[in-house]
Amino acid sequence: MKKLGALSAVIVLAGSLSALAAGCGSTPSGNSSNQTAQSNTPVDGGTLTIGQGTKFNDQFIPDMDASLYTANIVSMAYDALMTVDNQNNFVPDLAKSWTWSADKKTVTIDLDPNANWSDGQPITSDDVLFTIDYLASPEYTNDVQGQYSYLVQNIKGYDEIQKGKAKSFADTGGFTKVSDKEFKLTFTTVDAAVLWSCISGIQPIPKHVLQNTPIKDWPTLQENKLPTVVSGPFKFVSVSGSDSVTMEANPNYFRGKPHIQKLIFKTVSPDVAPGMLQNGQIDLMMNGLKPQDVDNIKKISGVNVYTAPENGFNYLGLKLYVPEFKDVRVRQAFEYALDRKTMIQGILKGYGVPINGPLPQVSWAAATPADGMNQYDYDPNKANQLLDEAGWTKGSDGYRIDPVTHKEANIHLSYSSGNPVVQSEAVAIQQYLGKVGVKVTLDPPMDFNTLAKDVETDAKNIQMWLMGWSLSVDPDPRGLWGSKDAMNFPRWQDPHNDQLIAATYNAAAFDKNVRKQALVQWQLYVNQQLPYVFLWSPDVVVAYNKRVHIPQQDWGVGGALLNPQEWWVQ
Repeated sequence: MKKLGALSAVIVLAGSLSALAAGCGSTPSGNSSNQTAQSNTPVDGGTLTIGQGTKFNDQFIPDMDASLYTANIVSMAYDALMTVDNQNNFVPDLAKSWTWSADKKTVTIDLDPNANWSDGQPITSDDVLFTIDYLASPEYTNDVQGQYSYLVQNIKGYDEIQKGKAKSFADTGGFTKVSDKEFKLTFTTVDAAVLWSCISGIQPIPKHVLQNTPIKDWPTLQENKLPTVVSGPFKFVSVSGSDSVTMEANPNYFRGKPHIQKLIFKTVSPDVAPGMLQNGQIDLMMNGLKPQDVDNIKKISGVNVYTAPENGFNYLGLKLYVPEFKDVRVRQAFEYALDRKTMIQGILKGYGVPINGPLPQVSWAAATPADGMNQYDYDPNKANQLLDEAGWTKGSDGYRIDPVTHKEANIHLSYSSGNPVVQSEAVAIQQYLGKVGVKVTLDPPMDFNTLAKDVETDAKNIQMWLMGWSLSVDPDPRGLWGSKDAMNFPRWQDPHNDQLIAATYNAAAFDKNVRKQALVQWQLYVNQQLPYVFLWSPDVVVAYNKRVHIPQQDWGVGGALLNPQEWWVQ
């Protein structure tokens, strides 16, 4: 399943791409305030206005954009093959059932017989084939610079399609159509994780709408800017730039017409979010709340607050092709130099915990100190020692000399504008690294989408940056951590890391205990090598008006909101 880029701040909705797919007014399972007894009888109609703290991108064909904020919107319109329940177990969505062959190389998937597009046409095996061909195509990976081709890279024939030797998985033996509602996927190798980490997250797109337009033209296509045919609970009505999207209930939704008639997404500045919640201008703030506002929001009459650990992490990114960062001792020194516990208390107001590896504590496979994970507790003496050993000597003014340029080190840090949490992070990092003699220059803050594009395309101005990842339910490292993965933004090239990743999905890893141990060994290596400087796993904080009814079973692990067709407003 998909890993989603997110603003480096507290509070993003975990697992939103396929887990945001949910009322009856019960108390959420996280920490909440101002709960009142509510009727259990849903009411049809009404409008739900959802706020997000960062602008989305206006590309709504699934997988055209990797932004969490866009994905939250797309998830309301396009269902995935599978979704998760409130315990993070995979359950059917468009795919009603699936079975493995004896050799574990082929999976047979049956689509829900009632699954239809919003225009009434059935969702078929042909739509799934059209979608996986799109994700594997050179046009997607090269012309569109799509980042989710890894979802299908283990299907037999992926390399032939990438090299232009084949056009479709139907020609390579990777896809076999059994009927309009049943198909088989055959994989190149036995892969214990592929169904959960890749195939489950595929959101089929309508072949009958898009088949006559070349993929390279999709970014500017009107169907991408304002889709007309969708599979999810809500349809698009209008889009206003990157600030507002209006949607309406899909009467043909196969799981039942949503109770809520109109859904509006708004980009809301964190500075004004509390006031907009209080006066009813927004009904639910999905992400972007400022940590210092959370305790006061809990006191607002008529507003509920849900907090829970995030299935994700925030980080200080380093482009590892920058010569100064190639020495692992430098990366370790940076980790030791940051007093993350103090930063969490001061910047996040305690809504988060330090993280020292790629999986947060909420993951079933997370490695622990008992497994050997280095906690990198704040230790400026250790940071100074490592920098000394790496040849970063101090000049007369106390600042270190760059061993590459032999001049005073001056590392540039890029970060996004519009969020005071991120700006506070940047200033704190500058100060802490300065205390061990590393001069950091804060570049002018950038629009988040501009920063994301520069990071993704390895723009020359990017040396260090602040961002975060909201992770999928399955802990498969692929997509983010492999040497060839498009979303491996540090550009970490490490054959041993690739070998450790391979051990997490080989034949033996069909045994969950074996897979967990393989994942632990991989995490220990990442913990030692530090391709990112890990900061923390923030808390999810969702604030919503009491008139919004979301049943307890639809609040998942990490705060994911499930089954929006079941929500209703008083």
